[in-house]
Amino acid sequence: MRKSLTKQEILRKKKDIGKIFSSGRFVNKTTGAKLLVIENNEERTRLLICIVRKFGTAVERNKVKRLAREFFRVNKQFIEKGFDFALVIYPGKYENKERFEQFEYLFKTSKFYNKDK
Repeated sequence: MRKSLTKQEILRKKKDIGKIFSSGRFVNKTTGAKLLVIENNEERTRLLICIVRKFGTAVERNKVKRLAREFFRVNKQFIEKGFDFALVIYPGKYENKERFEQFEYLFKTSKFYNKDK
């Protein structure tokens, strides 16, 4: 399995984004983020990173998005195939390690994460 994050693993189409927010189901949340999921009937898992409007500067938003993509890239072999995930991130005074732990908590407490693979 490739360790890189490909373009096909990022959710980009407006139709797919609308679908995950309209009919996707809420999986889990923590103080700084929440996770939504919907089945995509494909053989790959895709990720949408959504930052709320009042997050801060563009530098802060991009930093959090890079961190979320890195978490997904490193752990994608443990996440079940065939699902679209929306990671909604909220503002807060969190360090990188705390954000990474939030993402880890969201995926590990869902039934879509299996470290035994």
